[in-house]
Amino acid sequence: MQIRTATLQDTGQLKSLYQGTIIHINSRHYNPEQVRAWAARGERITSLENKIKQQYFYVAVTPEDTITGFASVEADGELDMMFVHKDFQGKGIATLLIQRIFEKARELGLLSLTSYVSITARPFFEKMGFKVVETRQVDLGEVSLINYEMIKSLEPGQ
Repeated sequence: MQIRTATLQDTGQLKSLYQGTIIHINSRHYNPEQVRAWAARGERITSLENKIKQQYFYVAVTPEDTITGFASVEADGELDMMFVHKDFQGKGIATLLIQRIFEKARELGLLSLTSYVSITARPFFEKMGFKVVETRQVDLGEVSLINYEMIKSLEPGQ
C-alpha cells in the first residue's frame, strides 16, 4: 500500500469510499436514519474538492491506484477526515494514513491534533493515543448523532 497526496481526479473514488464505509461499517453503531443522513453528505462534491485543495489530504492506494483509504488534516491541527474502504478494513491502512498525518503535523510544528470521531472509530483513535475531551451531539439536518472530540498531544515524550 502506498500513501500519496490526493488529487481532484480522486473525487469519484473518494465519494464512493466515504459513502460505502458509512453504509457498511458505521451502520454497526448508528441507526439507518443516521446512516442515510451522514452518507448523503458525500453528495457535496464541491466540499470534497475544496478539502483536497485546501487541506493536507492523503490517500492509500493499491499498485493499480485503487483508493483503499483517505485522511486529511488542516494546517491548524484538525484531523478532518479519515475513512478506510469497507473491503479493506483491518489491514493496517488506517495506521499508515494516521502515521502520515502525524508526520505532516510535526512538519507543520503542531503540538497537538484534534479530531471529531465516530463511535466506530473511537477505539482506533484511542489506540493511536487520542483522548476523549467531549462527547458531542451533531445535527445533520433533522437527524442527530453522537461523536467525540478527541485530542492527541504531539509534544516529545507524549
